[in-house]
Amino acid sequence: MFRGIVTRFRFLSAAAIALSMAGAAAFGQQASAVAQPPAVDQPAAGSPLGLMPGDTLTAYFLDFPEIGGKVDMTVSPSGNIFIPYAGFVKVEGLTPDEAQQAVINALEAKQVVRSAQVELTVTNARNLSVMVIGAVSAPHPIPLFSPAPLSYVLAQVGALAPQVNYHVLVAHHDGSPPVDVELDRTGMDMRGMNTPVDPGDVVSVVQAGNFFALGEFNHAGIFPITGTQHMTLLQAITLAGGPDLTAELSKARILRNVNGRREEIMVDLAKLHDGKIADPLIQTDDIIFLPRSNLKVVANTWLNSSLYALGLVNTIKTY
Repeated sequence: MFRGIVTRFRFLSAAAIALSMAGAAAFGQQASAVAQPPAVDQPAAGSPLGLMPGDTLTAYFLDFPEIGGKVDMTVSPSGNIFIPYAGFVKVEGLTPDEAQQAVINALEAKQVVRSAQVELTVTNARNLSVMVIGAVSAPHPIPLFSPAPLSYVLAQVGALAPQVNYHVLVAHHDGSPPVDVELDRTGMDMRGMNTPVDPGDVVSVVQAGNFFALGEFNHAGIFPITGTQHMTLLQAITLAGGPDLTAELSKARILRNVNGRREEIMVDLAKLHDGKIADPLIQTDDIIFLPRSNLKVVANTWLNSSLYALGLVNTIKTY
């Protein structure tokens, strides 16, 4: 009898030790799970981004006319959407096609229908669109579910503004350096228009600045920088009406602000007109100054006086 009691005591002790070890192991696994949160899959750089909380969708259920066939929904903070008869479906990180298939799978898994007929349309998705801003007629986000050429994106926002600089900055969603694309409005070079744009990118069409024409111009003032690609000095002078008769053509200057310091570029317009020197490019906020020639002023005054005297003599002779 004493031996049976000892045997029973040993069995109970072994069972207690085993239970305590199992509990400790379970507690350790639970603590490990809390200390190390599950890894979240991040989209590869350059790959299309998926749906995220706050995005809105419209689902068309062809099998359920009793609910009107159409349901508007918003992705919840947990990344789910609620589907009638199927419950919550995880769509965060999915493309529109993948989200639609996930809804179909959920309905069929619940055995609601044998073959679900569902059409899912994205109405607003931050990561599945491209924001177009800048010198365009209608800046707004463009839905984009996969990479597309820049020409497609710009075609969705209408014509470019009159004061466009023909430079487009593409800021990538993956944090890589932005791309500066120079457009060719003549249509002869389409390389810029073929630049790839990914969902989530921001496309900024740079607006052209102004230049100042001061001094002996026929129409001095402030003018926008326009042109098919760049504006040259000859084009700028033409826009300002050209030099007047008293201008000192050999002493024209371009005044330019470079890193907070004024830089002067001397240009002989007579040589420029004859093609003897290169036609410099005009930049934003350049000041084109054309001084007055004192010699031309004197000569012009003498000429006007002479013409007036001759006219007066002819008038006297007629009497």
